[in-house]
Amino acid sequence: MGRLIVVACGAGINTSTIAEDSIRERMAKEGFADVEVKRILMADIEGYLTRDDLVMIVSMMKIFRTFDVPVFQGMPFLIGSQDEKNVLLDKIVEAIKKV
Repeated sequence: MGRLIVVACGAGINTSTIAEDSIRERMAKEGFADVEVKRILMADIEGYLTRDDLVMIVSMMKIFRTFDVPVFQGMPFLIGSQDEKNVLLDKIVEAIKKV
């Protein structure tokens, strides 16, 4: 079974695209061929929460609720240094290894 990471933001376009590309590249580099990275609107998150393959949410906006999967704040992809982006990608990789 595949694993799904959703990158959620308010508009689903620019901010999530940057994060989606970075995560997808890192997943390929790590050899995680079964990991799909998909950008979505946060307003559409409910449709993904019932999916068996959802393993992680990367949020590009502040959220005020909890989920049954790990959630990572994705703002370093936009405003962080390269070191901060790498630290976040390392955390995402470690979380994927546990699923």
